[in-house]
Order: sequence, then structure tokens, then C-alpha cells
Amino acid sequence: MMGNQTSVTEFLLLGFPLHPRTQLLLFGLFSLAYAFTLLGNGAILGLVLLDSQLHSPMYFFLAHLAIVDLSYASNSVPKMLATLLNPAQPISFAGCMTQTFLFLTFAHTECLLLVVMSYDRYVAVCHPLRYSVIMSWRVCIMLAVTSWILGFLLALVHLVLLLLLPFCGPQKINHFFCEIIAVLKLACGDTHVNEMMVLAGAVSVLVGPFSSIVISYIHILWAVLQMQSGEGLQKAFSTCSSHLCVVGLFYGTAIITYVGPHYGGFKEQKKYLLLFHSLCNPVLNPLIYSLRSRDVKAALKRMLEKQRTFCSAFPSEFFVSIAKAFYTFEYLLVISDIMSTPKTLTFLSWLWTCERLRRMGHNQTWITEVTLLGFQVDPALEFFLFGLFSLFYTLTLLGNGVILGLICLDSRLHTPMYVFLAHLAIIDLSYASNNVPKMLANLVSQNRAISFVSCIMQVFLYLAFAHSECLILMVMSYDQFVAICHPLRYSVIMSWRVCTVLAVTSWVFSFLLALVHVVLMLRLPFCGPHGINHFFCEILSVLKLACADTRLNQVAIFAACVFVLVGPLCLVLVSYTRIFSAILRIQSGEGRRKAFSTCSSHLCVVGLFFGSAIVMYMAPKSLHPEEQQKILSLFYSLFNPMLNPLIYSLRNAEVKGALRRVKRKQRSM
Repeated sequence: MMGNQTSVTEFLLLGFPLHPRTQLLLFGLFSLAYAFTLLGNGAILGLVLLDSQLHSPMYFFLAHLAIVDLSYASNSVPKMLATLLNPAQPISFAGCMTQTFLFLTFAHTECLLLVVMSYDRYVAVCHPLRYSVIMSWRVCIMLAVTSWILGFLLALVHLVLLLLLPFCGPQKINHFFCEIIAVLKLACGDTHVNEMMVLAGAVSVLVGPFSSIVISYIHILWAVLQMQSGEGLQKAFSTCSSHLCVVGLFYGTAIITYVGPHYGGFKEQKKYLLLFHSLCNPVLNPLIYSLRSRDVKAALKRMLEKQRTFCSAFPSEFFVSIAKAFYTFEYLLVISDIMSTPKTLTFLSWLWTCERLRRMGHNQTWITEVTLLGFQVDPALEFFLFGLFSLFYTLTLLGNGVILGLICLDSRLHTPMYVFLAHLAIIDLSYASNNVPKMLANLVSQNRAISFVSCIMQVFLYLAFAHSECLILMVMSYDQFVAICHPLRYSVIMSWRVCTVLAVTSWVFSFLLALVHVVLMLRLPFCGPHGINHFFCEILSVLKLACADTRLNQVAIFAACVFVLVGPLCLVLVSYTRIFSAILRIQSGEGRRKAFSTCSSHLCVVGLFFGSAIVMYMAPKSLHPEEQQKILSLFYSLFNPMLNPLIYSLRNAEVKGALRRVKRKQRSM
């Protein structure tokens, strides 16, 4: 930062500027409300976990809602209570960003879970005979996991945009926690994009889902009014009214806060609305569901009767010690730890597998391994291909290893451009090492089997590295654009923090997107045939072995291609249009030649990767038979990682200069 601008390391939360006695009163009141939040949601979560009669989709989603409410309140309330006792206590910049990210994650997740719960009620009331088929456990798990992942990703987008802004003062946040709009007011840069994203996010996760809930309840109300049974009518109204109360409380306060006007004294009122949103809603939700739901009240009665019977067998001192443990709320942490252990996750995956095997017919069996057919050519030609591909793989490891080593060892290459080039080298090394060793083994061996788990892992890593390369190439084009079109502001725009955020976001987003494809694939039954007509477990080839409809998977693949191939390629082309326009205006011949040299190497890599990938995944399949698609996959799985370091070393004077310096050092040693 320049002049009087410095990077802040901490913020001060102003909280509620009231009289000290009033703050002590609020501390007691909010502490009581927070204790009820932990107790109420913990009780709901415990009942759903322990009572087998509540093991249904409705209460499965209610348990997720309780987890969100516990996390939601625990993210902001403890710091608010500490601020009420000590207003001068600051919060670190990292702690503030983490609080903003978690607040947005839990808020988005609760929005989506409430939509899913309304859909569950719609199916239960409007399609009762098909309820168990539509809302199977597999569907419920997918809906819940998707809600959490989308909530996390949306929050990550806001966080990345927030971290790109400079914060140089003032350091006082006019709120009781790090709320995103309050934090944006402290930024020294233009926050127009952030504010538009906040509004767009509010519309997408508030207005859109709320409209879906309203439509669902119109259908539900219409179906309820057509019921003949008075008892069924009463039960439907009781169940749906509790959910509607929760929806009204959550969406009402959220829409007023983030979609309503942002001017005048209404800003202070929104602080209290968010207090209601962050503390009162999590308190009221378990009360609403326990008072309005007969099943929850019956489960609570059964649990109390069991506890009374159990406690009668123990002395009073033992019961008192247990009560003290409950009063410290340690049981919530125990539940959280149990749900996050690998044994529990393994048990859940085992249950899912058993359910899938039960649903499969008598003539369908779960396959444990598949066979990679590879290149169906003459054995003599296979040995020749083994030698050729081994040479290419060695050059890939050597070339990318040299690029990575030069960037690490030569301080002159410690710039954003070469940091991203180092990431590209890591991706190329990983990309080739994921596919080529198994392909080489199959060329010299008759046993071409691979376990199903290894095959799925190969699909996941292949997609993750492919997505990462797309995004890293786009980031590299943005880096070139800033370097040529805004050279005086380059060090400010492409700071190390920005570079780290861009690189980490590319990796995280790629792995999450690959995880979506793997989850969608694992929902399918695979019962034969066992032969994959490819040299590695490529996702389109694996889907051909599924015994069910794969249209959803194919649509997801096409959408991902549009998102990580066409979208980034368009941005790269726009960047280079601006770059070439700027280069043509450069007066110096040497500067123009250096700019063309740097950009042409990157354009060669972009053309090789995006061209082969788009032809492979977006061109009509009739134009490219399976054997041609196999050759295309070989091109960007093996040839691209080998050619990338050659292109950058031959076309880049700085890389060649670094290589000469390393050779001179080695010769002198």
C-alpha cells in the first residue's frame, strides 16, 4: 500500500453502543438464549440419532438443520458475548475473515436445507404412495450433501472477492460480528463487484428458494384441502405449519436484511434483525418443531422414560455427576466428534452399499474390478508403444521437474508468472502420473484388470487435475493481461496474497467439481460388462458400464465442460485481445518482442490443451469414434504434459537464463 495506507491486522467490533449496565443485562440475556440454543438443538439432534422411529427423511433433514443452527450461533454469539464484557477486545483479520466465511456458509446451507425440507413435505403430502421411492436414503444423502457443498462454494466465492480488496483503515466494524456488508465498508478499493455479488447471492439463495417453497406449499395446501380424513388433515397441517413458521422467521429476516434498502437509520435496525437471525432463530427452531410435532414429543417422552428406568439402577451421586457433564454441554462436542470419525463414515458408506445391493435385481451383481482394453493392436506394436510412451513419460517427468526446480532455486523467477507456471508443472506431473504408469503396465501385461475403487479414484484425480489446469491457464492469462496492460499497477494487483488466493481457489474448486462427478457416478449401479474400451478409467467410458440411466451424469459433464472449458477459454481470448492491442501500441521493439515471446508460449499451451479437450468432450460423438477419442485422450494426457515445459523453456528467455545460471553453479561446484 502507498502513503498512509497500511494493511490492517485486526478489527474492533463496536457491537451495541449502550450503557455498561445495559450491556451486562444483554450479556446475561444472550448467554441464556445461547444456552437454550445449544440445549434445544442438541436435544433435537440427540433424539433423531437415538430414536429409531425418527429415522425418516423429514427428521434426517431436521437433524441437519439442528447442526446448522448450532454452528450458526456458535460462529457469532461467543465473540458477541466477549465483546459485551470487554468492548476493547479486537478480532484478528484472519479470525474476522473466517467468521464471515462460516456465517455465509451456514446461512446458505440453511436456505437450501429449508428448500429441501419443503420438497420433502410436498412429496409426503402430494405423492404419499411414491414417497419411499422418491425420497430414498440415497436421494436424501445427495440432497443434504449438495446443500452443504453449494453453501460452502457460494461462501468461498464471496470470501475470495473479499480477500482481493485492500483494507487500510478504519478498523472499526459497526456490528457485533464480522458481517460481510459491514466489513466491505472498511475496504479501500471499489466494492461495487462485491456488493453486486452479495445481492446476486441473496436473490439466488433467498428469493429463488423462497419462491420454490411458496410453490411447494400451494400444491401442499391444495392436496391437504382435498383430504377426506380429519386426522390426516390435522397431521398434515401440524407438520407443515411448523416448517412454515421456521421458513417465515428465517427468510423474512434475511430478505429484509440483504434485499431490502440500505440507507438511513434502517441500517441500525438491520443489526438487530441479524441478531434475531443469528440468535433467536436457532433458539426458536427446536421449540417450534418440538411443540408442533407429535413424533418429536413422543420420542422425548420415550427417551425420558428410558432415562428414568436407567437412572433408577444407579446411586444418586452417579446421576449428579452425569448432570454436571450435561450442564457443561460437552455431550455436543462428543456427538460432533463421533459424526466426523472415519469409522462412522465407513459405517454410513457400508449402509449405503447394502441398500444399493438390496435394490439391485437377482441377475445384477456389484462389480469389484474392471478391465482396461487399452490399444487393441499387434503385440509387437504394443512393445514399440511401450518404449515410445516410456520415453515420453520420462521426458514429461524430467521437463516438468526441471521447470519446477528452476523456479524453486532461482530467485529471479520468484514472480507471479512463474509461481503459476510451477503450479502448471505440478499439475502436468500429477496428470501424467495418474494415467500413464497403468497404461504402460497394460502394454506389457496380459492382466489388465484394475479394482473398481482404484478406477473411481483414477477418474476423480483425472478430473481434478484437468479442471485445475483449465483454471490455472485462465489465471495465467489474467496475469499476462495485468503485466502488459497495467504494468505500473502490476505489483499491487498481483500481490502475493492475490496469487495465493487464485492458486488455492483453482485447486479447491477443481477438487470439489471432480467430487460432484464422482458422487453422481457412485449413485449408479455397475453390474457389467467389465471391459472399459480405453487405456485408463476415463469418465465417459466408465459410464457406459452403468446399468441405469446416465443422462444426469452426461448433462453434468457437459455443464462442467461449458463452465471449465468454454468459459475460461472465452476469458483467455478476451484477455489476449486486450493484450495484443496493448502490444501493438508498444514503441520499443525489444519490449514488443519480449511481450510476444512470453504470450506466444502461453497461447501455444492454451491452444493444445483447450483444443483437444473441447474436441474430446463437446464435439458430437458421431464425428469421433471411440478409437479416435482414445488418441485424443492420449494427446492431452501424455503429449501436452511433455510439450508444456519444452514450449516454456524454448520460448522463454528468463527460463533459459535461469538454466544457464544453474549449469554455471553446478560447473563451479
